[in-house]
Amino acid sequence: MHLLQRSIFALALSLPLPSLAQTTVTPIYMLLQPLVQRDANGVDICGVDATAAVVIDKKLETYEFQFYVSASTFSGHIDAGQLIDPTTPTPAGKQQALPRPAGFWIANKDNGEALHARDIKASGKPGHMAGTADLIPATRQLMNLIEGEKMQISIEYPKQRSQTIIEFSQRLADEDHDTMLSCMKDQMVSIRREYDAHKQK
Repeated sequence: MHLLQRSIFALALSLPLPSLAQTTVTPIYMLLQPLVQRDANGVDICGVDATAAVVIDKKLETYEFQFYVSASTFSGHIDAGQLIDPTTPTPAGKQQALPRPAGFWIANKDNGEALHARDIKASGKPGHMAGTADLIPATRQLMNLIEGEKMQISIEYPKQRSQTIIEFSQRLADEDHDTMLSCMKDQMVSIRREYDAHKQK
């Protein structure tokens, strides 16, 4: 490679990649509900079922996500997408279709890195994605949610020109908060039991 070609190549590598424009919005409505499931070994799932309504470009959009940790899979799980607006007119005989998200991340705004969903695939819900995350960082982010920390989430779509970040701080009702803390405590027992069972195989 000639000196001039090497110089041009080095310059191209040093240029910053174009970044996606970001818009941060605060929900006008936010609902967090406990998500708890048991199996034969005790508490399997601890998490939250969340709905957030935001106004983007003067348009009301509603998103939902489930974020939980499973003792039986030793991992975190995410199911997220946008809800169809029932007031949006659609052609007769056709159902309104929403694109499936291409990614999801969640972060404590003031502390730590974002947790990105991986192994993304179609969810059982139309216009939703499902993904997984490592157990320990997923548990950490779940505790942030439970304790009402200032959180950010982003549900990413293919070919989007700007990224919408939903920022919120929503503490669970006292009863739901206690339910989740109890769930997390019992889940640790289930995780230990599952881990010991796997070691003996």
